[in-house]
This record gives sequence, structure tokens and C-alpha cells, in this order.
Amino acid sequence: MLAREVRGHVYPNPSVGCVIVKDGDVVAEAATHPGGRPHAERKALDMAGPLAQGATLYVTLEPCCHWGMTPPCSDAIIDAGVARVVCSIQDPDPRVNGGGFAALKAADIDVNIGLCSDEAEAVLSGFLHRIQFGAPEVIVSDESPGVIPNGADAVLASGKNEVVLTTRSSTIGGELRSRDQLLYWMAELGLTTVAIPKQDAFWNQEETLRTSSERDDGPSAKLQLLNER
Repeated sequence: MLAREVRGHVYPNPSVGCVIVKDGDVVAEAATHPGGRPHAERKALDMAGPLAQGATLYVTLEPCCHWGMTPPCSDAIIDAGVARVVCSIQDPDPRVNGGGFAALKAADIDVNIGLCSDEAEAVLSGFLHRIQFGAPEVIVSDESPGVIPNGADAVLASGKNEVVLTTRSSTIGGELRSRDQLLYWMAELGLTTVAIPKQDAFWNQEETLRTSSERDDGPSAKLQLLNER
């Protein structure tokens, strides 16, 4: 899947895949660009050019409808003359959350939702976790310290009084805080999936951590520990 290939390389944005089909032929396929921009839809539309007119656009996440660092993808799809959009899942980000679909429908574009939704949710698990809980998904890694496993945005290493987050483009240091403060700090950085090596001191000190489904309430319930993907 296009989106899976860029997972861990596009934070703070979600890893999205997009394919444009015209008269039964694939005329463009793209994924979110490393660093998060341009979005998959805009890249695919640029590749398709005039062939996007009357075509069907397949995308794994609802096209954005808000202005951020770039114009809304929903506007680009409308302007390109796409006839039909097939999307896996709705974007729960409050800035979107159905607004992209509404804009497309208002422009008389046929919209279908749900194709490959389970696969899309699995690829987007870190992004969806951050939107739902305000904290990134955290996975336990078997990799050596400092090695970012596939699918993760960063790997965390802890010292006596500090933590260091290594991403694919930089190293970020911070004060060693409580579990909840650490999670919120990582969310503020835009991270969606963070790895902690099993041998890290922070992990060893948190042996009582359980998955979010096993906790009852409170911010700590927002930590999700999974086996390395």
C-alpha cells in the first residue's frame, strides 16, 4: 500500500495513499510526501494533469477541507474536475471530520466511503490515536537504542533527567517528565507513533504499564503499548 510505505516519514501529517483512475487505467498514484507536504491527493492530481477530469480518485483518508500550510485538497479535487471519490475512512480531525466529503458532494462529486477501511485504519493507527487521545501511539521496539523501527516517527531514549527523541531528520531533547507529561509533549511535537526500546531505562521503570484497553480512565489510559510492527 502506498500509504504504508511512507508511515513514519510524514509526521505531523497522516500517511495517505492516493490513486487516480481514468477509463480503467491508472493515471497517477502518490503518497504523502516525506515531511508531510504535499499531500497525497495534490501530488496525484499534479501527476494526472488534465486526465483527472472525469476520473475516479481513490484515497485512504478523507481529503482535508481547511487551510493549513497548503490549500484544501478538497478544493484541488473539485478544481481538477474529478467525477468520483472513493475513500477508506473519514478524518476525525475536528478541522475536517466530514467537511471534506461535504465539500465534494456540494460540487456534485460522487463520494463512496469504506473501501479497505480496516487496512487504512491500521496504517493510520498512530495518527488516529493522537487525534482521539491527544497522545501518540507508543510501541515497544526490539531494535537497538537509537534505531527507529519501520512505521515509527521517532525513537525515545531516556537518561537520568532527560529524554531524547530521535526522528528521521533531527534529535530533540527534553526534560524527563511524568508519563502523562511526556505523552503530551510528544503530541505537541506532532508525533503519531513513537518507539521505546525494551532495554531503555524508562521502559524498565514502567513495568506496570498496560495497554490503554486495560486502563479505566485518566491521561495514562492514552498510552498504547504495542509490539513492534
